[in-house]
Amino acid sequence: MSHFSFSTPVNAPPLALWSLVRDVRRVAGLFSFIAIEEFQAPEVDCWQYWRRLNIPTLSELRWREQSEVAGDATLSFHALEGDLSVFQGQWVVATAGATSTLSLHIEYVIPKDVGPPVAEALAEYVMNELFKTICRRVKQAAEEETA
Repeated sequence: MSHFSFSTPVNAPPLALWSLVRDVRRVAGLFSFIAIEEFQAPEVDCWQYWRRLNIPTLSELRWREQSEVAGDATLSFHALEGDLSVFQGQWVVATAGATSTLSLHIEYVIPKDVGPPVAEALAEYVMNELFKTICRRVKQAAEEETA
């Protein structure tokens, strides 16, 4: 199992950053290789959707995911079915004075039988760089909105 953990300071008020983080469709839209399909909200603060990840150097991955508010400024998510049987984690927004800290923690397994053979270390590197880029884009969007 692969693990990813990343935190970054964000020059935006915690409530503004939290509002962005919990907008699952908007966060996905910040990265061109991610798409969300069949979006549903079965309960308050709970969303289910199919996520498609299409990175040119890797095979397309598609899985059904659920995200839900899991406490103060924490959004938990996990795969329900599809190409990734293990994909779970949390977005966390913490207060740092008048600004914020954004953290993303993920555990995942990339299946070996999806697409052409790729070295596990390379696939993990690409995925972790993708996750860092998503964090940076969320940070940028939050800072631009509150500038």
